[in-house]
Amino acid sequence: MRLSYQIRIPFPPAVLITSLLVALLLYAAFLVAPETIRIPALVLAALMIVIVAFSSVELTLYLLILSTLLSPELDFGGVSAAQIAAKHVSTTASRGFTLRLDDILLSLTCLTWLFRMAVFKDLGTVRKTPINKPIAWYWLATAFATLAGFYAGRVGAYGFFFVAKYLEYFVLFYMIVNQIHDEQSIRRYIKVMLFTCLVVSIVGIAQIPSGARVSAPFEGSEGEPNTFGGYLVLMFSVVLGIFLHVQDQGRRLRLALLGCAILVPLAFTESRSSYLAFMASIALFILFARQKRLLITLCLVGLILVPVVVPQNVVQRVMYTFTQAPESGQISVGGMHIDTSTSERLRSWERVLKRDFPRHPLLGVGVTGGEFMDAQYPRVLSETGIIGLMLFLWFLQRIWVLLRRSYERLQDPVIKGAALGTLCGYGGLLFHAIGANSFIIVRIMEPFMILLGLLLAAMLVEQKDESISEPEPAPETSGLQTAGTG
Repeated sequence: MRLSYQIRIPFPPAVLITSLLVALLLYAAFLVAPETIRIPALVLAALMIVIVAFSSVELTLYLLILSTLLSPELDFGGVSAAQIAAKHVSTTASRGFTLRLDDILLSLTCLTWLFRMAVFKDLGTVRKTPINKPIAWYWLATAFATLAGFYAGRVGAYGFFFVAKYLEYFVLFYMIVNQIHDEQSIRRYIKVMLFTCLVVSIVGIAQIPSGARVSAPFEGSEGEPNTFGGYLVLMFSVVLGIFLHVQDQGRRLRLALLGCAILVPLAFTESRSSYLAFMASIALFILFARQKRLLITLCLVGLILVPVVVPQNVVQRVMYTFTQAPESGQISVGGMHIDTSTSERLRSWERVLKRDFPRHPLLGVGVTGGEFMDAQYPRVLSETGIIGLMLFLWFLQRIWVLLRRSYERLQDPVIKGAALGTLCGYGGLLFHAIGANSFIIVRIMEPFMILLGLLLAAMLVEQKDESISEPEPAPETSGLQTAGTG
């Protein structure tokens, strides 16, 4: 008799609500608890997470999805952006390590999953995917470059925390691919991701009256609107993709309302990188979506409504790129001054090409070994050299191929729509990364890797179903058992 090491959850919504309420109560108790019992409380919570992760991957993934945007964070080391701007400290000294609740949850989950793989041999080996080799080689390049930078004195010990975080993203992807074996679970995970997005969008809308730029919950006093904007672009793309593929009018109405709820905080992030990513995502929808008539109609309606519904602060933020009052540090292009923020991003590219790359062309200065910059591509070149950049671009290219393949092959309307949305959202993130560290930040990468894992798992499920449905040869008992276990 085959034993099942998964706890089946007959009513996921009820389990999720209960788990969320318990987590909120525990967090409230932690805040009011005396300092002497906080550490034991954290240890107890960690043990509870390990038990849940060991017994039920499904419930653990629900909690991970919820915690991605709904978990508090603590900063260790580093200084504020205001101090950096005031030139009180060097940019290298400004580095610190941010510890978030989902970092702890993700770390414990990954370690527990690896332990389960070792204990229960029947859980299988890591499945082959189109991005296995790029992931392995790129991560090894970052690890080796950081180790070399550490011994050269360029990288502090916290650099290895970033390298470990990259590994966590990849382990999360493999955990999803290896543990999900039915489309119903995939649809449930997508629903939980949409629910999480709805919650954080409402929180973002509630921030608008303050007059500050909208940011994700629990982001501290300064917040990260650019990060939040990238996440919203990705999730809006998923919502739009599903909207284009489902036929039920009631479901379409709910998706339309969710899409509107996402667009409001996205506009008030005032993130120009996110605006660029959004436009790129829509352009890719027009290119790849098969429902072009409906999509073009929606785009025309949107263009008509833009002068009426787009807030004035969005227009001012975009125009600020070229209308900022003359200040020191601005770059002049054709007699036109570029604002200081954009000028600094452009200079970061220049500094990498003229300083870091010539000094360390092959493996770079190591992760966190150089100055901080809000631009993914020059940062990869600076930290891992030409070898790391080539492997990183290979990794991005294989992701693109995998997403194209998933959209072409998947049949379920919801999952196929999510595939289209992830493909177009990913294209938007490639533009977002010009002015942000989009493929490092946990609040973007964690949901993205979850979506990527879900789509690949869906392709494997449909391929397995097709092979089982073939009349010859007859399906084997062991194959049916494997398809039915989770």
